[in-house]
Amino acid sequence: MSWVDDGFIAFDTETTGVEVSADRIVSAAAVEFRDGVEVSSREWLIKVDVQIPQAASAVHGITDQMSQVQGLVQVEALGEIREYLVSSKLPVVCFNSQFDRMILDSNLERVGYQPLLGVVDICPYVIDKHMDKYVKGKAQRRLQPTVARYGLELNEADWHGALADARITGLLMLAQQARYPQLFISESGEFGHLVEQWRKEQDASFKSWLASQPPRPS
Repeated sequence: MSWVDDGFIAFDTETTGVEVSADRIVSAAAVEFRDGVEVSSREWLIKVDVQIPQAASAVHGITDQMSQVQGLVQVEALGEIREYLVSSKLPVVCFNSQFDRMILDSNLERVGYQPLLGVVDICPYVIDKHMDKYVKGKAQRRLQPTVARYGLELNEADWHGALADARITGLLMLAQQARYPQLFISESGEFGHLVEQWRKEQDASFKSWLASQPPRPS
């Protein structure tokens, strides 16, 4: 048995943009897995206090009208998300979790909540980069081509919805456990620290590579 079998929550957000200090979470979804199967899911559509850019709506399909008419009050929705993730006491699995966790903490603090202190964060994106270092091709580390490399499929129309992306992220975590079982024998907190160390090493390697590149012509 590993922490994966004991349970985890796959989580995803859709946002107004990628600036974690300023942009808003428009929708979020959490899918709980236990013993390798989905056991429950939650989804939140949020009434945000800024205009949703058309470029963002084109990605996730949520318009200003949908947000304002159908969305939950922002402070209440964010409080529900925080309570759900904290009270579960399960590790939270996000693809490129550094973004999702940072923008969630930023949104929580903006409306007066504490960030997700003590919640274990595990990122399949970082695991994939560490275990399969030489993936070739442009944008092949994004979610869709990554899950395809693990033999998973998702209907093209479903991509970029929070619930579908959370669900496929959970399945990706299970596929990584099956491919690299030796990684998943430790306790979730210990493994989370290991994955965070890999992320820091990957960030440092990327910065070193950038510094080695010749300057662009002005």
